[in-house]
Amino acid sequence: MSGLVVERLLQSPLGQPAPDGERGDIVRVSDGVASVYLTPAEYDVATERDLRYLLAQRAAEQRR
Repeated sequence: MSGLVVERLLQSPLGQPAPDGERGDIVRVSDGVASVYLTPAEYDVATERDLRYLLAQRAAEQRR
């Protein structure tokens, strides 16, 4: 996914990167302007278009 940074995170300790090869508990997706947090299942079914839409929504919320 061009321009998107995806990082799988743990809930305990909160926000720590998941070890390589692990699904993690939370997936953070960022485009450098905004970030969204999804479950691994939500991330697995999301298309790049879905992710960019969520990020655009988050960026708009942050500008308010």
